[in-house]
Amino acid sequence: MFKKIAGIFFLLLLIFLFWNNEFLWTGLKNLTQAQLFRQLIDSQELLPNDKVIPKVINQPLPSEAKKLSSEDIRKVERVVLDLINQDRQKNGLSPVVWDETAANAARQHVQEETDYGYISHWGMDGSKPQLRYTRGGGLDAVSENESVTLWLQGGFAGVSVSELQKIVSEHETAMLNEQPPNDGHRKNILDVHHTGVGVAIAIGKYGIAMAQEFTNHYVVMEPVPLSASPGSQIKLSGRILPGYQLTGIYAVWEKTPAPMTREELMQTESYSDPPFDNLHFFAGPNGDRYYMTIGSQKIFGQNVKVDGAGNFSLAVPLINKQALDYISVEVAPKNNLNDKFYAAQFVLSVK
Repeated sequence: MFKKIAGIFFLLLLIFLFWNNEFLWTGLKNLTQAQLFRQLIDSQELLPNDKVIPKVINQPLPSEAKKLSSEDIRKVERVVLDLINQDRQKNGLSPVVWDETAANAARQHVQEETDYGYISHWGMDGSKPQLRYTRGGGLDAVSENESVTLWLQGGFAGVSVSELQKIVSEHETAMLNEQPPNDGHRKNILDVHHTGVGVAIAIGKYGIAMAQEFTNHYVVMEPVPLSASPGSQIKLSGRILPGYQLTGIYAVWEKTPAPMTREELMQTESYSDPPFDNLHFFAGPNGDRYYMTIGSQKIFGQNVKVDGAGNFSLAVPLINKQALDYISVEVAPKNNLNDKFYAAQFVLSVK
């Protein structure tokens, strides 16, 4: 019943090579010094959890750089949207639309990555994408792809628009070319349930970071509070869009996040929702007919009524201790009730 969102982690430490005033990349030579070093991915080792570690060669920084405006970067973000939709179209999928809320929710995180020189789905405050999206006003369900080009020695001063576009285009290509079982980013790009995406790109002293925040919009939700007291209740209300049916509402807790160091962040891999063992509430149509056994406890389901227009509303009890509480709304197409997925998710600080 509970659908765990597979965490998606993408590590591209793309460092550059300088030798005898020539730039070398896959056999290309004699490029001018006005051009940025090409990314070098000449020895990739695929590891579990979709972690890709290229061979790292620490070499001098580019001799020329350009500081881009926010407007320049926003234009490149829209280019990435086009690339995503081209990849989806080639695979017979509907396009995703631009999601400004999702993009804005990731901007501080990618800037932090480039300012401090790390890559992780976690932030230095310990937050994960679901929490950042909720705090940014998100009302749907979100799933993140991450990629970076880093100079670990720092001192990066910027790139031109064309070079930035080339770098993030190579990120997209690398993610789409992943092979099973290490193809989490490709699966995220080609997820049939995604309806939107927000792209956030940042440039800092350690390089370039990009986040792709894919969203599922199948229910119109009313906002919920960002925090509440232990053991209290929140009102969860929404309207399921035509063609879909509510299949479940779940509340699962995890520990309150703690600050993380750069070294700790660089050791992280994929992210997920809290474990199913932390479930403390569930509801659904005729949910009061069921219960779940979690450890030694029985969690009894509650019924949720959905009217003919798809409207529903219920009180969801929060965990009775300081924690994060993940409240997730699950739906399925009416013509395929086995195809269940999250259409909305909120992460509340219980304190």
